[in-house]
Amino acid sequence: MTVITVQVPRPARAQIGPERLPLAQAMERAQSLLVPEASGPEATYPVGALGPLADAVRDLAAGAQVDVAMAGQSLLAAAALVCQSIANVRSLDGAIKPLALYAMTIANSGDGKDTGDRVALQPVHEFQREASRTYADALAQSEAERATRKKGEPPIEKPTPPFRLCADATIEGLRRSFDEGVASQGVFSTEAGAVLSGHAMTPENRTKTAATLCGLWDRGHLSVVRGGAGRTERYGVRLSAHLLLQPAALGDVLADDTLQGIGFWPRFLLAWPAPLAPRKFKPWRSDSSNAIASYWCRANELLDRPVPDDCDALPIIEPTPDATHLLAAFFERMEVEARRGDLRDVRPFALRATELACRVGGVLAAWAGGDKLDAEQAQHGIAIAAYSLDTWQAALAGKADPAPAWAMTLYKWLALRTEPTALRDMTKFAPASVRPSARRDQAIDRLRGAGLVNVTDGSIVALGVQP
Repeated sequence: MTVITVQVPRPARAQIGPERLPLAQAMERAQSLLVPEASGPEATYPVGALGPLADAVRDLAAGAQVDVAMAGQSLLAAAALVCQSIANVRSLDGAIKPLALYAMTIANSGDGKDTGDRVALQPVHEFQREASRTYADALAQSEAERATRKKGEPPIEKPTPPFRLCADATIEGLRRSFDEGVASQGVFSTEAGAVLSGHAMTPENRTKTAATLCGLWDRGHLSVVRGGAGRTERYGVRLSAHLLLQPAALGDVLADDTLQGIGFWPRFLLAWPAPLAPRKFKPWRSDSSNAIASYWCRANELLDRPVPDDCDALPIIEPTPDATHLLAAFFERMEVEARRGDLRDVRPFALRATELACRVGGVLAAWAGGDKLDAEQAQHGIAIAAYSLDTWQAALAGKADPAPAWAMTLYKWLALRTEPTALRDMTKFAPASVRPSARRDQAIDRLRGAGLVNVTDGSIVALGVQP
C-alpha cells in the first residue's frame, strides 16, 4: 500500500501592528495618526484693525513671506513696548490702565518667527545698543570717581541701566532689573519654549511667576519682601511681552487650569496662524518699504523720550463718548456669551476681552499721537481682541493638546531602540519631556490607541518600524 504524504503549508504568522516601514516613513504615518490636520476655517487676522501700523504689517508679511497675523503681533507688541512709557488709557470700568500688552504667537519652525520680530524690534535694539555703550562709559567714570572719592564727600551715584529688552527672564531677575533699571521694559523671545520650559514656569514656580506677571500687567506694581534680600517696592513700572514658539514647545502650560483660573493666559493676545505654504525666492529688504521706514521713524521718536521713574503719572488717553458706547456694547455681549452663551468654555478670556480692546485701542491712539481713544480705535481694539478670543477658543478646544507631541517624541525614541524597553527605565532614559509619569502615561495611551506600540510584561516596544 502506497502512502502519499501531503504537506500542508503552515499558516502565515499574523503580523502584529501596522506594516513595518523605514523610520522616516513610520514617523510620517505616526504623525498622521496622532496629529490629524486641523479642520475648519482659521480665524482671519484683522490687519486693517491695526490702524497706523497696518501698512507696515502688510509690507512685512508680503516682503518677508510671513503670515499677516505673525507680522501684526510683532509690530503691535513692539508698539506697546515703546508707547507704554508715554501714556496710560482709561478702561471702560473707569480705572487707569497701562498700555502694556502681552502677546503670544504659535508657529512652526521656519515660518518666520525671528524675521517678523527682528524687523519690529530693530529700532529698540539699535536704541539699546547705543544706550549700552553710553551706560558702560558712565559706569566706568562713576567707578573711577568712587575710587578717588574722599571721606565726607557726597556718594557717587551709579548710572541707571538703560536696558529695555530681554529674551528670557526669571521673576527674581525681572524684579532686580526693574529695581535697578528703567520703568519700561519688555520680554520678547522668538524661542519662547525656553521661557515656558525654564525655571520660572516649572510646576512648582508657575503660580508665583504668573501672579507677578499678572500684577505687572494690571497695576505696574512690584512689592516683594525676602529674608536677607531686602525689600523691592516699585510703583509705575511697565512690562510688555511677545512670546513666539513652536506648537511642540507648548508642553502642558496652556492647559494648566491654575494659569487660566488666575487669569494669566486670558491677559495674552494669541495668534496661531496656519502653516505657511511653500514659498518662492523673492529678494526683499525691509528698508525698501516706505511703511516700515515710517514705523521705524515713529518708534525712534518715542524711544527718544525720557522714561519717567513712575509711569502711573503719565497722561491718560480718555475714550470719547462714541468709543465708550462701542466698548460698552462689546462688554455686554462678552458678559452674555461668557456666562450663558457660546463662550462659556473660554469664560476668563471673554471677560478680559474688553480691557484688551481698550489697551490695543490706546496703543494705536498713542502711536498716532492722540490723547483720545476715538470710536475707530475702539472698534480696532475690539476686532483684535475678538480675533484673539476666537484663537484661544480653537486652541483650548484641542489644538493646543500637548499629548500628541509627547506621543511622537516617545514613539521616535522607542523606534530607535532595537529591544523592548522596561517601563520602569523610562523615568531615567526616555527624553526629558516624557519622563514625568503623567506625560508618559498620556503618550503611551495615545500610542496604544493608534496601534503603534505593544505593552506587555512591564515593557514597551514600537510597532511598524523596520529594524
